[in-house]
Amino acid sequence: MTNDSFSAAASLDELLTRTQQALSAMRSRAVEHADGAPAQLLRAEGDAAGGRVRAVAVQGGRLESLTVDPELAGEPLETLCGHLVVAVNAALTELDARVGASARADVDALAARLGGLPEQSARDMERFSRAMEGVAARIRRDGAAGPRATHPV
Repeated sequence: MTNDSFSAAASLDELLTRTQQALSAMRSRAVEHADGAPAQLLRAEGDAAGGRVRAVAVQGGRLESLTVDPELAGEPLETLCGHLVVAVNAALTELDARVGASARADVDALAARLGGLPEQSARDMERFSRAMEGVAARIRRDGAAGPRATHPV
């Protein structure tokens, strides 16, 4: 058997290994962000009442902070709660957009890394097929030559 079949199989194995590594790296990066320190998390701000109510949301859908201008203390509670809801929803909407953009960037990066996979795989399989055809031809040729003499040990 020639080394072509072994090298084609090794190339295919290497390609699959690199694919798995790329996916693992992306998964671990996503976990690190979701469980990371606040400085590492994606964050977004929202505001209401002309910026006098501000909310900061972080990746994972958690509220990191909420700031209310003390001048709003005289507002009716219902009005103040409405401002809080608007600010928090604005922060969560912005966070959702940022997380989506980050996920798209990760998918684009993976696609770029794996873009040549189909072509490389086709070349490797072609090389492997040629090597297997050569092996089959040798087997047919050797079989047609008749039984080989055996030597006693």
